[in-house]
Amino acid sequence: MKSPMRYLLACGAIAALTLTGCGVLSGGGESSPEGAGGDPVNGGKVEAGKSKPRKTIASQDVTVQGADLHFAVHDLARRGKTVELTFSVSNTGKKEIELGTAFIDGNVLSDDRGTIAGVKLIDPGNGKVHLVARDSQKRCVCTGPKYGEPLEGGDSILMSGTYGAPPKDVEEMNVSIPKAGTLNDVPLS
Repeated sequence: MKSPMRYLLACGAIAALTLTGCGVLSGGGESSPEGAGGDPVNGGKVEAGKSKPRKTIASQDVTVQGADLHFAVHDLARRGKTVELTFSVSNTGKKEIELGTAFIDGNVLSDDRGTIAGVKLIDPGNGKVHLVARDSQKRCVCTGPKYGEPLEGGDSILMSGTYGAPPKDVEEMNVSIPKAGTLNDVPLS
């Protein structure tokens, strides 16, 4: 019969080797490879590539703080009990703008900078406003612009948020985006 202490030491050694091998325990201050965890490599900005452009189902052009912006909703997709909103903001002018607090309003938490927590989905037929989902620590279940990083002329950023789904018979919703206004009758897919 093996002693309990030897058994525990053997299990501990196996666990340490396993965690080291998958990068959970890094040795000697090694940095993680670019793009592994943390902030995205491109800071969430959309970079031009050879892929097809995203389909736009609703859009609006506005000027915010002197910067010309194009807001485009690409998807409003029902996924069971939730709806996923995906949209982009493109700076079509030359003046840069910092968007880190552009998508929050007076009804959100102070740590919502760099999120789209102020973007709402509106179900006008049922008189309901859907706020972005929150995790168990009350953080926005969404992506957003990096706080303090400007969106320069010609750049775009892709963002998304998760919301509670409306009743199954709802086929369109309004998307209310601070600084851009409301895009009406956006189809749910």
